[in-house]
Amino acid sequence: MKKEIGIIGIGNVGSMLLRKFTELNIFSEENICVTNRSEEKLVSLSKKYPAITVCKSNIELAQQCKNILLCVEPLNLPNVLMEIQPYTDSDTYIMVSTSMVAEEDIRKFHDGGITIFMPTLISMVNGGVTLTYHNSSVTKEQINFFHTSLAQFSEVKILDEADINICQNMTASFPGFFAEIMLEFVKAASVRSQNVSDDELEHMLLISLLGASRLLLEKNMSFEETINRVSTKGGITYEGVKVFEKRLPEVFDEALSASMGRYSEITKLASAQIDVIKGQK
Repeated sequence: MKKEIGIIGIGNVGSMLLRKFTELNIFSEENICVTNRSEEKLVSLSKKYPAITVCKSNIELAQQCKNILLCVEPLNLPNVLMEIQPYTDSDTYIMVSTSMVAEEDIRKFHDGGITIFMPTLISMVNGGVTLTYHNSSVTKEQINFFHTSLAQFSEVKILDEADINICQNMTASFPGFFAEIMLEFVKAASVRSQNVSDDELEHMLLISLLGASRLLLEKNMSFEETINRVSTKGGITYEGVKVFEKRLPEVFDEALSASMGRYSEITKLASAQIDVIKGQK
């Protein structure tokens, strides 16, 4: 009997999904198959999840599952797709946890339902937004399967494939961007602090950020309204905001250009790799 879901790749994304699936009882351990390149990690998984089916290869997993999550690096994905292709058919549902391999390239290996999604680290605490694109072959049942599987720990946002590049900066990449910005903010405050430690400064900042996020979401306040509420002309916040208004647009424009440019580069590299694999030079 086929298992409900299989996960190929138990790195940061695959392990997070596995943890949430079992923690929230979305799937029973008995209905999950996993495999990974590292045998050591599989041994560890067997101890942590004793009822899960640990497959020795991607092929073994593909033979046992109709719903397959591919949680591997973009440039490793083509070889995984090639490997499992003979053991999948048009009824197999392929869900790919990277949008940096284009659907048209994935379709060279699979003519069934394909969902491309970008998860986020924030889902570890049942939050964040999972950007999602379903191709035209995804059935209503498969869409329901995907949304039911992820909606308990993330907001599932449906987008056109072309929009994921910019939007992933607001979701998947955001924790890293945010952490770097806040780290620099704490460093700047630290050199001006006399008796408050960096840990205390960081804690105050995080509590304030949590409160600010709740304020905006629960009171439906815009960023502009929040600035106007806190920043009074001639006041201390106003002076700081003026500096940010002047300096940040260029910084964010450069950061987005770099991130989106690298995204496009990886997409092209993956596409070229697939053309070689499929003999379409």
